[in-house]
Amino acid sequence: MLIPLPGFLVGITAVFGLGFFVPILGRRNPVAVAWSIRLALIGSLVSAIIIGSVWPGQADLPEPVVIWRNVWPVAANLQMPPIQWEMRIDRLAAFFGFLVAAFSAIVSIYALEALSAAHYRQQRHRIAAGFNLFVWSTLMVVFANDLFSLIVALEIMTLAFGFLALYKHTLGLDEEEATATAVADYSGPPIGSLDKRKSARLAPQLYLIISHASSGFLLVALLILAVHAQSFSFDAFRTIEAMIPRQTTAVFLLALAGLGIRAGLIPAHFWVSLVHPASPTITHALSLGISIKVALYLMLRFFFQFLPPQAWQGYLLLAVAVFTALANVWYAIASHDLKTALAYHSVENIGIIVAGIAVALIYASQTTDTAQWIAALALTASFYHLLNHAVFKSLLYLATGAIENLTNQTVDFDKLGGLIKLYPATAALFLIGAVSISGFPPFNGFVSEWLTLQALLAAAVHAGPVSGGVVILVSLVVLAAAFALTAVCFYKIAGLTLLGQPRSSARERAQWSKQDAPINMRSMMLLLAGLCLALGLLPGPVVQLLSPLTEPLGIAHEIKMNAPLWTGLTIQPPSAPEYGPVSLPMIGMGALALGLVGVVVLLSYKRKVRRVPSSWQGGAPAPVANSNPTGAVLSHLIRALLDIFPARTAQSPPDYLPTHFHLSRSRAFPQIVVEASHALNNWLIHLFASVSQWAGDRMQNGDIRRYLFYIFVANALVLLFYLLLGGKAS
Repeated sequence: MLIPLPGFLVGITAVFGLGFFVPILGRRNPVAVAWSIRLALIGSLVSAIIIGSVWPGQADLPEPVVIWRNVWPVAANLQMPPIQWEMRIDRLAAFFGFLVAAFSAIVSIYALEALSAAHYRQQRHRIAAGFNLFVWSTLMVVFANDLFSLIVALEIMTLAFGFLALYKHTLGLDEEEATATAVADYSGPPIGSLDKRKSARLAPQLYLIISHASSGFLLVALLILAVHAQSFSFDAFRTIEAMIPRQTTAVFLLALAGLGIRAGLIPAHFWVSLVHPASPTITHALSLGISIKVALYLMLRFFFQFLPPQAWQGYLLLAVAVFTALANVWYAIASHDLKTALAYHSVENIGIIVAGIAVALIYASQTTDTAQWIAALALTASFYHLLNHAVFKSLLYLATGAIENLTNQTVDFDKLGGLIKLYPATAALFLIGAVSISGFPPFNGFVSEWLTLQALLAAAVHAGPVSGGVVILVSLVVLAAAFALTAVCFYKIAGLTLLGQPRSSARERAQWSKQDAPINMRSMMLLLAGLCLALGLLPGPVVQLLSPLTEPLGIAHEIKMNAPLWTGLTIQPPSAPEYGPVSLPMIGMGALALGLVGVVVLLSYKRKVRRVPSSWQGGAPAPVANSNPTGAVLSHLIRALLDIFPARTAQSPPDYLPTHFHLSRSRAFPQIVVEASHALNNWLIHLFASVSQWAGDRMQNGDIRRYLFYIFVANALVLLFYLLLGGKAS
């Protein structure tokens, strides 16, 4: 590292801490807010530069550093490991930390202009303070090297983002208090049961509940490891001798539950689409583009370093991953606004990344060259897609934030349309992100998805026609379906928001900006668009950087792409004779991409348009406002195939979580999509509330004799346990 680790950690803590306190003390002073964002930018840039010196190819790694330690007082025979704040930056932590710091810097530059929008005016000081704390705590989670520092950093990160998730709710309160005209997000009737005010109020509550549930599972798993290691340090966890199978299984399942909830894996994916749209749009690029992947970073630590990899763990994780991808892309297609659709797509991409981790977990325990090559290929594909997702999803979120600022917070598909004519730069950059996430060459999403499919194909061939091979082949088909549906979804999103005619009234559009996004915002989006193209055109150098990340995870194989880019995208095969070079002709794909660009340019060439009366309207001109296709029309065929869940009935429990998407305002032909996980959680919440009410009515009836009986039973049980555990009367 360029400077010692303790000095680096103290320095960035001071910078981000100052950035947290300045806007709080300065309240709504725009100068204080601007300085807070600049401090976040300074801290992020310094972090990215210093962490970048510990890149995957670097040979010398800094040792773990104990920043603070508190030794327990020795009493009787009780010996507890010391509580300490231990930090370490190895190759894996450097990769994730660099992503956090680099994208935080991009968001900071973007936010300097974005926070000047009218809807941020009352809360910009809160957003700036919360952003600084969120970035710092995320870095501390990545650098943590012991149980205590990890749990504390996770809780701070939870509170910081929970504070940011209050944004929509507080915005509604501020608008009511000021008795001003309601902003677009709260104007007009709500679409179906998804009452936006209720969702805004629910978001921070739900986030705190699921985050603490996640931390509870994770803490139990860490404590089991700490008991065996006789230490809270992760270095001791890595050297634990083999535990008995039941304990290993318990730790794996607890870690999967805790980290799966935080990552949004099915069936815990429901919170992401409710919580993140309630936070400021400028923070989405960091929260959903980067910070949600902290759970994946901890999965890699648990599944490859703290526990011995086992094939059954990989198969279970693979099943969860592919159905997470498929379910969330389905709900993204059914969504009716930009923020919700992009939130679902973030979880879908988490499923793709976890699928690669799962395949690596299946083969990591095998020592053959072929198995190690498959594990290394799967992990490299996961790292590549993780990087790609951070880039193209950040681009999409920043473009969505620009659209929100320009259109007076209009993000509903039914109110947008024709944005490419009003804001050509923002619309073009959004289209690049849409093409990238859809997996079309020559952009980056294509390469990492291709590598992921190659890893699954190689795993299926190696497993053979046995149960394991069948599971992998089914997973491959499901994942390919998710890729195809992603393209369909972004065809819908781009068509509804950017193309066609405006879908809102002239009165609403009169409040929109007459100019495109400011230069600071466009420059950051342009940078991310350039990265989308560079990561797609230069896969060889990127794989060379990412492949060494498998070494700390115990995978003794390096992935190489040993052919020039323009003749073929080729993966060097293992030494096993059944494998030949896996190649894809990039010349043909590049020619196809250039041809498509040429077609788009020709079609966009301005020419005189002649409008004629429509024969479908009996010769009368068709009203444009009523003839535009809606999101319900564009997704109808797919929804008709997959919509198998019943609508709400009189016996259904209350909507604790919003359950239905109403895609049509028509009373004659309502089109409703049921969020199955929300409905299931409503049943569970209702059952828990009913049982609690029943038990409370019987146990707490106000009779003092019953309370005295409870005290007697409790004392009797304590005495019994004392005697059973070997207590002796004095």
